[in-house]
Amino acid sequence: MVKGSGFVVLLLDHEACVIELIGDQDILDRHSNFRIGELWDEENKGTNAMGLVKIEEKPLQVFAAEHFSRMNHWITCSAAPIWGENGKMIGIFDVSGDHRFAHAHTLGMVVAAAQAIENQLRLESANAEIIRSYNNVNAIVQSMSEGVISFDENGRITRINPVALKILHIKSENYRDLLLVDLLKNSDIPAALLDEGHTINDQEIFLDTGHGQAHFLFSGQPIFDQRQEICGGVAILRETKKVHRLVNKIVGARAQFTFEDIIGKSEVLQKSIQLAKNVADSMSSIYLQGESGTGKEMFAQAIHNASPVINGPFVGINCAAIPRELIESELFGYEEGAFTGAMRGGRPGKFELANEGTIFLDEIGDMTLETQVSLLRVLQEKRVVRIGGFKPIPVTLRVIAATNRDLKEEVRRGNFREDLYYRLNVINIKVPPLRHRKGDVLLLADYFIHKLSPMLHLPPSKLDSEAAEALENYLWPGNVRELSNAIERAVNLAKGRAIIREHLPESLQSFSEPPEKAKSKGASMGELEKKLILETLEEVGGNITRCASALGISRNTLYRKLRKYHISIPSA
Repeated sequence: MVKGSGFVVLLLDHEACVIELIGDQDILDRHSNFRIGELWDEENKGTNAMGLVKIEEKPLQVFAAEHFSRMNHWITCSAAPIWGENGKMIGIFDVSGDHRFAHAHTLGMVVAAAQAIENQLRLESANAEIIRSYNNVNAIVQSMSEGVISFDENGRITRINPVALKILHIKSENYRDLLLVDLLKNSDIPAALLDEGHTINDQEIFLDTGHGQAHFLFSGQPIFDQRQEICGGVAILRETKKVHRLVNKIVGARAQFTFEDIIGKSEVLQKSIQLAKNVADSMSSIYLQGESGTGKEMFAQAIHNASPVINGPFVGINCAAIPRELIESELFGYEEGAFTGAMRGGRPGKFELANEGTIFLDEIGDMTLETQVSLLRVLQEKRVVRIGGFKPIPVTLRVIAATNRDLKEEVRRGNFREDLYYRLNVINIKVPPLRHRKGDVLLLADYFIHKLSPMLHLPPSKLDSEAAEALENYLWPGNVRELSNAIERAVNLAKGRAIIREHLPESLQSFSEPPEKAKSKGASMGELEKKLILETLEEVGGNITRCASALGISRNTLYRKLRKYHISIPSA
């Protein structure tokens, strides 16, 4: 624009120092002060347009002899400030040349040029901010532990992060031009999001892909433009097994005990521990057989913590503690609307929550025959179908079952399915009762004293000889659980002093004769146990709850023993 016009265009910083110039070589040669690095402020050049703009910060034109310096009388300078985004002057734009060719519109052109520079700077700044924002959002989306999908108003996928690709079993290059309706297959979610503008919260989705089943929770949110019209949306995918893992972590579905936590040096106990250690590294089903209170769940947790699924969940369920009509929904879960009172969205069962871990089925002998059929199918097929549902959910886990009953006898009576018995009884581990663990009673008593005393804010006590003899001679129908309760009572009463016989439960105080001596008098273990139950019932006035508590066993166990020994159940 300035070529051949006799003018030079200068770009100066806010201190009026030339940082760039373009112009006819003739005028550059004629005026040696038009060069990069030259200061055109008033201190160096006297009155001139560039120096005045530095001071006045507004567009100005200085004509010919208006310049202070005589050598500049032949030129006319038109200059305008350049403003930055922060409202401060960041530079000066100037057009200078022979005053004979100066025009009234030159200053206007300079002002327009300065504004064009400002607009370009703002545009570049906005673009840089957009790029920064895009990079920030992209980094967040790429690093999220959940799957993220964005789509336009037509439901076409515009972005998908690596987690979503993994959940959906899609290769990164295959999602281009993919529609949400094709992705979710026969789902009404795309219409709800893009046609109706509804928000979707944690809807469970099962998808059959070419690389296996995808099972996840889908949450979606439509995006609206300035006219409040739907212009796209974003979706969050949460892998179900990760959600289950979080649930298990919150509810404490973890195994706390290891084999080192099982206290006892008796030969019979060590034999059971060694067998459990030998089979812990396999995924075969294990059947733990033992009386109530012997520590079957401790064995189950120790096996889990020595198994290949140690990092998976440990989910335990007491089959005897759940009403018959609810046991299947607890084990296998249910879909929304499966029955009256079913939670909205359905609920996963214990088998789903235990996926990639261990499920411990305690008191499995109390399970109904109907539930046994469903359990057998799950164990055979390695898949769970929720109540009211039809989609099979694959599960990979280890099953440990336990009971204080003789399952073989229950099979003979028709109370337990033979095929399920053999499915569970791959490896049988007998957890010995405390009365068979010679030498372990006092070892356990000392362990419980030192464990319970700090919890009760009391100094550890010691057993006197009579109390120790009473503990050793007792038959322990409630096993380790009963011993723990007895020691807790004694620690509370001793208050840091020596534990004497009077500090023990009444049932132990009156039972100090060694089993061997009692046997020599013709009394069997069963007779001694029956005698103990009768004495305790008499002491508590026939109250079943108090009797079970005194014996250290559950009410169900006490009822079974009452039937076993034909002891009439006291009326209210």
